[in-house]
Amino acid sequence: VMLINKAATRSWAATDFPGIERSLFRNTEHGGRASFVRLAAGSRFPRHTHQGGEEVVVIAGRVAIGGVDLDAGDYLHTDAGEEHDVVALSDAVIFVSSQKPTPLVE
Repeated sequence: VMLINKAATRSWAATDFPGIERSLFRNTEHGGRASFVRLAAGSRFPRHTHQGGEEVVVIAGRVAIGGVDLDAGDYLHTDAGEEHDVVALSDAVIFVSSQKPTPLVE
């Protein structure tokens, strides 16, 4: 079944982390999910472990993931077992697609 999430009707939900909101596209069959994440400048998503691969595309703004600065259009792939945090260097939107859950380390 085709799933469509139109920008004009997209809804955002607050997360447990100040300045970070999520617009969920779908949950995967293995506990992962695909979503846009909107981060206010200076916000931080804590260090977490990947149980499966993850792909990130920076849609707008600038973030640091695992200490690597990424700008709009940049792509990052994380393998299972890797850890990182996410820090918003400016207001930003990222697309995140994870295969499996990503429990927090800290």
